[in-house]
Amino acid sequence: MRMKFIIFESETDSLNTFAHLLAQGISKAGYEVLLTNMQNEAKAREDVLSFAKPGCTAALFLNHTGLNLLTEKRESIWNSLQVDCYDFIVDHPMYYHAALIFPIRQLTFLCVDQYHQKFIQRFYPKVKSVFFPHAGLKADLPMIPFEERSMDLIFTGAYLIDHDVEFHTQGLSSGLKQIWMECFQMLKSHPHLTLEQTIETCFQTKGIQLPNDDLRDTVRLFRDMDGMLRSYARAKVVKTLADHDVKMHIYGEGWQYLDCKQENLIIHDRIPFDDTIPLMADARIVLNIMPWFKSGVHDRVYTAMLNQSVCLTDSSEYMDQILEDGKNAILFSLDRLDELPDKLHDYMQRPELLKDIAMQGFFTVKDAHTWQHRAFEFIELVKNRQ
Repeated sequence: MRMKFIIFESETDSLNTFAHLLAQGISKAGYEVLLTNMQNEAKAREDVLSFAKPGCTAALFLNHTGLNLLTEKRESIWNSLQVDCYDFIVDHPMYYHAALIFPIRQLTFLCVDQYHQKFIQRFYPKVKSVFFPHAGLKADLPMIPFEERSMDLIFTGAYLIDHDVEFHTQGLSSGLKQIWMECFQMLKSHPHLTLEQTIETCFQTKGIQLPNDDLRDTVRLFRDMDGMLRSYARAKVVKTLADHDVKMHIYGEGWQYLDCKQENLIIHDRIPFDDTIPLMADARIVLNIMPWFKSGVHDRVYTAMLNQSVCLTDSSEYMDQILEDGKNAILFSLDRLDELPDKLHDYMQRPELLKDIAMQGFFTVKDAHTWQHRAFEFIELVKNRQ
């Protein structure tokens, strides 16, 4: 019997968009798809029970929305119906311990970063996982010629002021607080490292080899550092550019509080995720500042390129295999940000070169990194598991 697919919508607007695009792609490939949500659990249960065929159905959750759907007897509906389950997680697995140990048959985690997959393989060896990177979205509008775009540089994302170390380390012993501080400083100085690599290194320099379970739990204990590093990186990049008279449009909250030359920031209110796509398509350069993904990609990277904008981004081990500085993107390093303003000013004075980079970026992405491609890849993943 031909496979059927169940996909759960999300309350997060970006994930909801991804869910709809994956559903469209799977449907376009000729498979029957049920798109449902958890706003009404009784209706979701009824939809699933009437749609699923035991042994021939796969369910996809985004950040595990729908994973805990139960039968009226309060048992896992997925176990009851023999449904293969897939959880697409867009953050580090340290946030999802409960989902990782949830008793679901045939559960596979789809990870947006290769180090996230390695984390699961090491610390949850009985749990299946695969690397499943983000993809890009194209604006549903006629392409604006590069020369006619209204913005030189755009960034979409909020600035969360998050540097209260005392708050994040309260309750830790003095020894753990010292290690926390050492890790935080090491990561700021060596931004190519993951949190788990850094914690393990800090303990090893003290002659301590943590068992896997203890290391995993320490990473979870230190997880607030991830958000602080994201905030630190965003602030440092935007401040560096603004203080060197690079003007940019920013769509997101909190940037009026950044200590920088504010006259170079054109700040707009936060807007829904879908509305950011046509804005990127009206910019010559789209700035991306990676969350602390060291071998993954953000959807903003591929979306910029798919809309024939130049992607300006810090890189990762995964992106280094796809992006080439000055060819199909402009790359920078968080530990060498002092080089970025002059580099960007130079590119901005060479619009024809920027246009060529934008076109090369488009050709890089259009045949391999859209959500339609991810839908096909997901179908193959499910079929190969049968």
